[in-house]
Amino acid sequence: MAEMPSPEASGKMESLSENVVFKGYKTGLTLVIPEVGSWEGYLQDLRIRLEQSHDFFMGAHIVIELGKRLIAEKERSALRETIQAYGLNPRFAEEIKNKSSAANEIEKTDEVDQFRATITVKKTVRSGQRISFEGNLVIMGDVNPGAEVIASGDIVVLGKLRGTAHAGAEGDETAKIVAFQLRPVQIRIAGVITRDSESGPKAKYLGPEIARIKDGMILVERVSY
Repeated sequence: MAEMPSPEASGKMESLSENVVFKGYKTGLTLVIPEVGSWEGYLQDLRIRLEQSHDFFMGAHIVIELGKRLIAEKERSALRETIQAYGLNPRFAEEIKNKSSAANEIEKTDEVDQFRATITVKKTVRSGQRISFEGNLVIMGDVNPGAEVIASGDIVVLGKLRGTAHAGAEGDETAKIVAFQLRPVQIRIAGVITRDSESGPKAKYLGPEIARIKDGMILVERVSY
């Protein structure tokens, strides 16, 4: 479990707010609103944080956790509409309580990937920046030399991967790294590490490639259509 982040100049991902908190689980994202305190204050804080960081959450599914707080239907609707306005897909925890229990059981099996959260970052990750996420990570841009991207699941770069990437960071050897151009300083999947020159042919193929573990080593292959 990891608190969901807000993009900073350094590229690190940190807690969005001291009051309203986003958390990332393998089953998805959760918005936690405290049981006590000003409801309008929390809504205003949420709007500000989403406005600042909505690119990091665009398209994500999110569970709203209110704990023992009771709210009227109009407040529930206002909260849902606020979150939807920033491109997220909200659900209330009590509405999916039974499904969540089933998902927790399935999570213990090999089918865990079906419930792994995915986050999309719509920017190029520049030198000195570091982005880490518990789940799958999609970068809509390049990963420049000196930049680092880390995910407990797969990493997909819709651009050039020329920095450092670590997929399966929690030990998942089935994780993959995919990029339009795979020219990393270093890639790592689970505990296996390699560099560009060690993992693929010396000829520079200009096209999408995928890196995964095979026979205890990282193998880079062209993506076939």
